[in-house]
Amino acid sequence: MFGLQIFALLGVCALLFCCEKENASPKKERSIVVVYENDVHCQGEGYAKFAAVRDAVRDTADVLTVTSGDFLQGGAFCGMTKGASVVALMNAVGYDAVALGNHEFDYKIPRLLEVAGSLNAPVVCSNFERENLPVFSPSVLKRVGDKTVAFVGVLTPHTEFAESYAFHDTLLRKFYRVPAKGLAQKVQSAVDAARRDGADYVLLLSHLGMEPPATSVDLIRNTTGIHAVLDGHSHSVIRERFVQNKTGDSVLLSQTGSHFKNVGLLDISPEGIFHSRLLPLDSVKSASEKVSVVYDSILADASRRWEGKIAYSDFALMIEDSGGDRAVRNAETNLGDFVADAMRFATGAQIALVNGGAIRKSIPAGSVRYRDVLDAMPFENEMLLIRARGGEILGAIREGLSKWPAEFGGFLQVSGLRIFLSVGDSLRLERVEVEQDGAFVALDSAAFYTVGLSSYVAYAGEEIVSFRQSERMPCRILTDTEAMERFMENLGGKIPDVYRAPQGRILFQRMR
Repeated sequence: MFGLQIFALLGVCALLFCCEKENASPKKERSIVVVYENDVHCQGEGYAKFAAVRDAVRDTADVLTVTSGDFLQGGAFCGMTKGASVVALMNAVGYDAVALGNHEFDYKIPRLLEVAGSLNAPVVCSNFERENLPVFSPSVLKRVGDKTVAFVGVLTPHTEFAESYAFHDTLLRKFYRVPAKGLAQKVQSAVDAARRDGADYVLLLSHLGMEPPATSVDLIRNTTGIHAVLDGHSHSVIRERFVQNKTGDSVLLSQTGSHFKNVGLLDISPEGIFHSRLLPLDSVKSASEKVSVVYDSILADASRRWEGKIAYSDFALMIEDSGGDRAVRNAETNLGDFVADAMRFATGAQIALVNGGAIRKSIPAGSVRYRDVLDAMPFENEMLLIRARGGEILGAIREGLSKWPAEFGGFLQVSGLRIFLSVGDSLRLERVEVEQDGAFVALDSAAFYTVGLSSYVAYAGEEIVSFRQSERMPCRILTDTEAMERFMENLGGKIPDVYRAPQGRILFQRMR
């Protein structure tokens, strides 16, 4: 019954022969159905239903299973194992091709290469390079019945900026690139090679999305030979859209949203007609027993650490404002204060700075578990202690404010500082004060201060670059999540009331 619901949704008569197997011709060509997802972001509980959809379709069609990226990072489920848990689930599902998203780089490139090696599926990417050569194969060909389907991968060039820390080693050397220049030409070369190798159909697994400067629509318009684009990155819900390519041919474009909101089903009829549908995962009532067993096993192994209580709070530590809108990237929040204080405590610095983009989720009131900390700070960035001049600190603050009032991942949450700003026709930094001996005094641009911060803010990210020449000081290596744990333990396991609301460290004064 579950399978029939899917096939009815597809609206493809060829998929309904399961109802009349005794009357069906054994020589009847079967449709090819590509089951796809994108931007799952570690929603591990969805894979069993995803596999069940695929298995139901498999009864009456030749099936291929793919992802368009961003599966490796997104919460505690992945963070505890740096992606190994979700890879185990994907291997249980069984994928035919895997494209990369920008968040596959969150644990840095060496870890990405390890994870890719443990996947029981080929990784395809035409524009992730080392020394001008692709790191992974640009495409993979799959034989399905008497047809050959090629999957070509493409990754947003924004990855090199958004995840820039992943592309540098500790000496700031860069060995890998995702070049923006020549993107369409790289994809076209991969498509042409796949066609020469015998592909009847070429499908692009794209992690470009719908937001400029590089979009899947633009790529379609500047290439030929692609039959369908299964997109990702922008979290858009696109059931089916047709875009004209460089020569005026129609190319199907689809994207499922994110976090397993939908499962995508692309049908290729025996006559070569393309049609796609989205199936809301909430409507799926069945689950793959095989995948469920793997998921339950992972949860059982992780539960002792994952669900362990670290502290208790009478109130939520928030990244949102009172209206429920995310604020941590353009305003002070109580969780921002807490994280900055944790980093200052862990490093022993006079000042601590935290980029708002590193703080991803609020911590609810009640028992604070390790899962909550890792959900809030999933990147597990390495903590550093540096010696910086006041002028460098001022430069970093200005860089963090450079996009205000727009959200900006480089906006800094602070500890040991007070920042005074005036808002009129533009934003003006009036003064910065530093805490000394229990009082606040003006920050001296020529004086040196010790600063606790992540390696991302210190040297790896692109939003803040003021500390590239700052001296690194001896400091026990911790991650930001470990710093949070230790700070909570030092507080006796109870979050004090001083963190109930933002403490007035970043003050905006409206000018008339």
